[in-house]
Amino acid sequence: MTIQTLIVDDEALARERINSLLSNEKEFHVVAECVNGKEALRLIGEKKIDLLFLDIEMPALDGIGLLEKLPEEKLPMVIFTTAYDSFAVKAFELNAIDYLLKPFTKKRFQDALERVKHKFRSEDKDLYLSQMLATIKSVAGKSVSDKLIVKSEGKIRFLSATEILWIESDANYLRIHTAGEAVVIRDTMTNISARLDSSVFLRLHRTVIANTTHIVELKPWFNDEYIAILRNGTQLPVGRTYRKSVNAFFQL
Repeated sequence: MTIQTLIVDDEALARERINSLLSNEKEFHVVAECVNGKEALRLIGEKKIDLLFLDIEMPALDGIGLLEKLPEEKLPMVIFTTAYDSFAVKAFELNAIDYLLKPFTKKRFQDALERVKHKFRSEDKDLYLSQMLATIKSVAGKSVSDKLIVKSEGKIRFLSATEILWIESDANYLRIHTAGEAVVIRDTMTNISARLDSSVFLRLHRTVIANTTHIVELKPWFNDEYIAILRNGTQLPVGRTYRKSVNAFFQL
């Protein structure tokens, strides 16, 4: 029995540790390593993968997003590996084999492998994968958290959504503005939008997302555009491309 394994994590040290721990496990063959869900989605489409060691928070496409995009016939068993203990409930909602909270011990890692071996040998593996797929579909699109968990400058930050004033893009980075600071992360506007409550956060411009609870005025500007003014006096552009959605949001 050989379990074809894929490691998906945007942190090189995390991938190296898993690879090292698997090096003496004859039943597990590491097919490849991926740094985000997009890479993993492409590779899983090309190869047979039995097991994913899957980080949850990643740029481009996160772990949950990856699972939602996988076709039924390609769905592998999953062990989540993440630094965010707040995702534990979500992991087991998704019928993951196990959930390893970084930094995990060798003993804890081996316990997870035993779970995989048992499930892989059992006659109900196909039933398990079918149940996992059904669960993924049922939780996809549920309401987002009131906390935004991000990686910034080597730290894991828990930002209260209500404290976020606006978010702006700068090349491959985003700057998340709160009343007291600006937190810089590597991500895209599309990804961050999917993680925010669309009843509160609104895309104003290709480079700007605003917390609408902080908008106090929409001021007409040149070329049929607006300027959104926040409670603290910050002025944000509203692009013509986004004016229709802004009008709809505010019922103008």
